[in-house]
Amino acid sequence: MKQQETEPTVLKAPIATAEDFKNALLKVRDNNLPDSHLAMLRAQCREPGGLITATQLSVAAEYQNFNAANLQYGTLAMNVAVQLGFEPPKRADGTPRWWTTLSYCNDDSSDPATGHFQFVMRPELVDALKQMRWA
Repeated sequence: MKQQETEPTVLKAPIATAEDFKNALLKVRDNNLPDSHLAMLRAQCREPGGLITATQLSVAAEYQNFNAANLQYGTLAMNVAVQLGFEPPKRADGTPRWWTTLSYCNDDSSDPATGHFQFVMRPELVDALKQMRWA
């Protein structure tokens, strides 16, 4: 069973500038950013191309499994989205795809070794994290 079903391609168009992401991240940090959330951001930013699976996120943040990582990644993404004023695309059932605040997907976003969905970190977020020396 796959960790998460691959959703339709989400547009790669920027949702914010690196400066916008920096400001949003600082506000999230000031509202008690958990170390585990920062660990996920760092791990993804440091991966080639910003590609990471939920299993890899769970290892980086020391969560028990990919389900916990998915939940926490979504929570982090929602918190950043609120600060950015970003409204993510919705699934067919109307629930927001919060993760699209931090990442997008390609048509070929599956990890070749495992077949698991990979999040692709937004380049503007990569730039922000590097400028902030958070990654």
